[in-house]
Amino acid sequence: MIMKNLMMKITSMLAMVAIFAFTFGVSSCSKDDDDPEPPVVVLDGIYVVGSTTAYADFNANAMMKQTRNEVNQTLDSSLYELYIPIKAGSAGFSITKVAGATRITYGPATGFGVVTQGTNDEPKVPFQRGPVVAGSTTKFTVPADGFYHVVIDMEYMKVAIMPVQWGMIGAATPGGWSNDTMMTPSAFNLTKMTWTLTDLVLQKGDWKFRYSHGWKVEIDTTNADPTKWVKVNTNFGGAANALVPGGDNIPNNTPGKYSCTLSYELGKGYTATITKTGNLDPINYTTYQMGIIGNAYFLPNGNPANWDENFGTQLPVVNGTEYTWTYDLELIAEKEFKFRQGSDWAGKIIGYGDVTMAGPAAGNFSDSGGDHNFKVSADGAGMYTLVLKLEASTETYTVTATKTAK
Repeated sequence: MIMKNLMMKITSMLAMVAIFAFTFGVSSCSKDDDDPEPPVVVLDGIYVVGSTTAYADFNANAMMKQTRNEVNQTLDSSLYELYIPIKAGSAGFSITKVAGATRITYGPATGFGVVTQGTNDEPKVPFQRGPVVAGSTTKFTVPADGFYHVVIDMEYMKVAIMPVQWGMIGAATPGGWSNDTMMTPSAFNLTKMTWTLTDLVLQKGDWKFRYSHGWKVEIDTTNADPTKWVKVNTNFGGAANALVPGGDNIPNNTPGKYSCTLSYELGKGYTATITKTGNLDPINYTTYQMGIIGNAYFLPNGNPANWDENFGTQLPVVNGTEYTWTYDLELIAEKEFKFRQGSDWAGKIIGYGDVTMAGPAAGNFSDSGGDHNFKVSADGAGMYTLVLKLEASTETYTVTATKTAK
C-alpha cells in the first residue's frame, strides 16, 4: 500500500513537470514570435537606390565599385561605377554613401544635364553629366527603360549616366576599327541582360567590346595638368573570359564564323562567351592596298608622321594564295606602326601580335602592349626593308625585317 501511494505521488509530480515545461515552451515561442525582425545590416559603400531600379532600398548587388581612370588606366580610389538596368519615370533613383550610421544622399546640382554631343571619343548618344550635391532630395532619372552606366567621382563630386548599347569593334570585325558591329540586346530586365551576335565573321586580328560608339567619358578635365584629369572607360579588353575596363585589345587568331554572348547580372558583373561555329573561305587579297601607318617614319615633306598618313600604300605581288607587300623606309627609334589597308581604319589592320617576325633585324621590333603595335627598339633607328607576306589559305602573316643602313 505504501509503495502504491509513493508511485502515485511520483506520477503526479512528473505530470506537473511536463505541464510546466509545455507551458514555458509555448510562452517562450510566443514571445519569440512577437520579437521584431533583426535589423538589416547595410555595408559601408556607395549605392544606387530607387524604385526605378531593381532595389528600392539598399542592396549589396547595387553597390558601386571602384574603377580605373582611363587617363592612366589605374584604379582610382575616388571613381566609382555601376552598370545597372533602370526604368524611366519621375520616381527616379539616388546615389547614397553609407559609412556606419551616416548616410549621405547625392542628387543633381545646378549644371547637371544632358550632353547631346560629346567629344570624338565619347559615346555618340545623348547622356547625362554634371555636378551633384549632398543632401539632395532631387532624383536622377533616365528618359527610357534601358541599361545604363552610372559613374560618380567623389573628389570632384560629378556624376555621369550613359545609355549602354554594346557592340564589337576592331581589326578582326567586319567594320575594322572605324565601325562597331552592334549586338542584339535581350528584353529589358531589372537584374540581368544579355547581348548577342550570331554568324559573326571574325578575321585574324584584335578587337574589343565598346558601348554606344565611344571609348571613354570625361568626368573632369579642368585641372591644368592633364595627368590629373578623370575619364571613365566605355570599353572592355583583356580577354573574353577576363574582361578589363580599357584593357588590352583581345586577339583573334583563328578566322571563322562565331557566336558571341555578353551577359551582365547585378552583383555578379559581366561574362562573355565566343564560340566558333564555322569556317571562312580563303580571302582574295589581290585588291588590298596595304600601307604602313604610325609615327615611326617620315612623311614626304620630311616631318615625322603622326598616325595620320600611310607610308607606301600599294597592291600586293600575288603568287597563288600568297600575297606580298614590300616597303623601304627609314624608321625612328621607340616609335610605333601597323600595317593598314587603305586610308582609314575600316579595312584590314595588322599588328605585331598577328605576325611571325623573321629576318636579320627581327629583334629590333617588339609588341607595344595594349594596342599591339610594332615598336622600334631604342637602338633600332635606320633604313629598313620590311616584307609583309600573307598566306591566305592559312591566314598566317610574316614580316621579314632587314636593316639596310643606320
